[in-house]
Amino acid sequence: MGNINDSLRQTLRFERPDTICQFEWGYWRETLQRWRNEGMPAREPWDATGITFYDRVPVQTRIFPTFETAILSQTTETQTVRGADGVTSEVPANGATRLPRFIRHPVENLRDFEALKERLDPRDARRFPADWPQQVRKTHRRNHVLVMGGTEISFFGWARDLVGVENLLLAFYDQPELIQAINRHQLYFIKELYSKILRDGVHFDFIFCWEDMSYKNGPLISPALVREFMLPYYRELIGFFREINGRRHKFLLDSDGDVLQLIPLFHEVGIDGILPFEVAAGMDIVKIAERFPDMIIAGGIDKREIAKGPAAIDRELQAKLPPLFRRGGYLPSMDHHVPPEVGYADFRHYIARVQELYAKYGRGSYYA
Repeated sequence: MGNINDSLRQTLRFERPDTICQFEWGYWRETLQRWRNEGMPAREPWDATGITFYDRVPVQTRIFPTFETAILSQTTETQTVRGADGVTSEVPANGATRLPRFIRHPVENLRDFEALKERLDPRDARRFPADWPQQVRKTHRRNHVLVMGGTEISFFGWARDLVGVENLLLAFYDQPELIQAINRHQLYFIKELYSKILRDGVHFDFIFCWEDMSYKNGPLISPALVREFMLPYYRELIGFFREINGRRHKFLLDSDGDVLQLIPLFHEVGIDGILPFEVAAGMDIVKIAERFPDMIIAGGIDKREIAKGPAAIDRELQAKLPPLFRRGGYLPSMDHHVPPEVGYADFRHYIARVQELYAKYGRGSYYA
């Protein structure tokens, strides 16, 4: 498959590498169990199918030290637990993948956040493993994607995790100083932590930002609130890292739901691409690619169609991949984590068909 990292970086520059960098953003636990039951010959899907995967450095990038986890109460069907992030929630007792029902978050006001900041020190050496120099050298020998950042590079999703979504939406009006304090500290945290990681010699393939701030009808906050509470921090953050590395790193932002109103806002401050473009929320990557020709697109393949078998898979991919591959700047993947409705045979068919279509429409030898 060639050098995955070179292929990815060329794709992000709208070039046409001879081989495609193909990976999924995640797999449900039940999906992998199903595939193993159906004969997947390796523990991990990328080893079994010849695609790649993405990884992050083994550094504590969120609350640290973490809270002590505990089961606070239990029934035959659910558990009420306090997680390492300080969030109290109700989850399935059998460990199934399902969104939790949140009960309490660690931050309710500015006083709570000031107390929490002792767990948000980017200079705490304990965030790094004891063998950090060896881990850095290990990243130099990789043939998979290495991503800078995760849910910590965020100026909505991070605050939402600390405060809770309903409380956060009220706080934009009732406690704006709390949101600004969280985001100012998070900007400092990201710059301090990743400056060290970069100085230590880690080379990333792209920078991943996480917001999850939309649902099927659009963003959870208005464009005006995005401009006031988020864009100044993104502008400073992106400028900071581009001053360090020029334009070497591309910035990709993850949000579920309908992101059409968000795209021009984030593009304005230097975000290069968006993912995963959920089809159920009306996201059509062919139309979006036409409307935003210089934006990197990742995802947008309807996972529900991939679960329906080869004929449906072929229709879905044939409708979307040729124009996206001709345009460039596209990373093919499903529009969210691969669900357990997708069988292993269908996943293999999907992977193979993407490769075939890229060979026809995307590789460097093709000129349309």
